[in-house]
Amino acid sequence: MNKRHHQTSFSSKLQTVALVVALVLSGSTLPVHAAGASTAQQAAQVALKQSGGNGKVLGVSTETDGNGRQVFAVKVLSNGRVRVVRVPKS
Repeated sequence: MNKRHHQTSFSSKLQTVALVVALVLSGSTLPVHAAGASTAQQAAQVALKQSGGNGKVLGVSTETDGNGRQVFAVKVLSNGRVRVVRVPKS
């Protein structure tokens, strides 16, 4: 392989890696917008749906978010991980 072809190939691979990293990072900083719920049971259904539909609800509580709005905080066990999904209270 000649040196010029190697440099072009490396540059192309580097650009591809940079693009993938940028996409991953931009996706991880986007907020998750959940549909609103008026009951804890509805919030649990929304949270399970966001978790891929397969999981177990460990608990639901009501919180106030940083903007002063009421949200349901739904604790979900899915794929061996526990996460909290916040669902706006409607």
